[in-house]
Amino acid sequence: MTSNRRRRHIAAAVLLLSVGYAGASRAFEDDENCLMCHKYPMMARVTDEGALRSYYIVPEIFARTVHRNVPCRDCHTEIKELPHKPVKEGVTCNTVCHSLKNPATGQPFSHKVIYEVYRDSVHGRPKQANGPDADKPYCITCHTNPLYNPAEAVPPEPIVKRCVVCHEDRRFAERWYNHTSRRIREVRRSSAEIVALCSSCHGDKKFVERRLQQAKSDGRALGAKFPYAIESYEESFHGKLTKYGFRQTANCLDCHADASNYFKTVHEIRPSRDAASPVSAERRLQTCQRCHTRADANYVRLDPHPTSRPESDPFRHWAELIYSVIGNVVIVALVGLAMFETFGRRRDGVVWHLRDGSSWWRRSKRDRDRIPSPQGEPKDEDQKP
Repeated sequence: MTSNRRRRHIAAAVLLLSVGYAGASRAFEDDENCLMCHKYPMMARVTDEGALRSYYIVPEIFARTVHRNVPCRDCHTEIKELPHKPVKEGVTCNTVCHSLKNPATGQPFSHKVIYEVYRDSVHGRPKQANGPDADKPYCITCHTNPLYNPAEAVPPEPIVKRCVVCHEDRRFAERWYNHTSRRIREVRRSSAEIVALCSSCHGDKKFVERRLQQAKSDGRALGAKFPYAIESYEESFHGKLTKYGFRQTANCLDCHADASNYFKTVHEIRPSRDAASPVSAERRLQTCQRCHTRADANYVRLDPHPTSRPESDPFRHWAELIYSVIGNVVIVALVGLAMFETFGRRRDGVVWHLRDGSSWWRRSKRDRDRIPSPQGEPKDEDQKP
């Protein structure tokens, strides 16, 4: 078989496999028939940089996401014809959705307000970022277009029945409930999930090293705890409680986001040297008093990110080292003494037998027992008077 024929056979097999996968999935109708191509699992290409990019859309998953009713070209505005040319710009999250209107204003819906808040934060970056900005998270780093409410497969029937009394359309009532119930009930990430999300960047040693080198070359300073923020949080009391499943302890956003409007301020994280930051010197006491109501100026002097690194806290470093050495020596000494005593008693013929709170009860054959023998009695059962 020639090389060209082999390639044709492989291409045919891949196409049949794609059609088979697509046929097994539930059909999903879209107005502009974009899934005519994007419904196939093998819809992908290798970019000029050598990366594999997949353009496969899973209908069953997309049908239950928050963007299910948004036409594709409301976000992919650069597409003017079908089949379209290669996309170079990509989608930005401040795009105006022309087919959806904000019911409060009657204007086309957009994430522009929250997008601008994010761009002004320490995490802000453009969609196509190069250089040091490429390390920063974009919207889709944290927001993965989640299911409406994974805790409920279908809306509760009593609620739907109440809604359709006035709204009449059951499908509308179900869609509205699915979209809003997650927000009304404040279904959001747990403390452990938030720490894991922040750790994906701040706990990455290569990422931290790149940021430190970039800051050094730019001549600017980073936060003192930036190089080991996650490590020090895990050593703290808050971190230990979170690790063992306690849900009411402080996580990263509880301190670094302003409580006045949590769902907005999580997008505008500021550095600690910024006076508007909740962890700045000017606002730290107010932040601690959210949980520790009796906190005062002395309380906020405690390090919320304790670490035993010598460059950060020499006293804690040496104290932990000394206590660690002493503790290990004591443990080894106690175990050694117990083994030494056991060896000596076994050599004397004393049997290890637990009774009445003591493990040594048999009398020694070498007259070394700790229990004195009554006068006139033999010191061992085998000995004759």
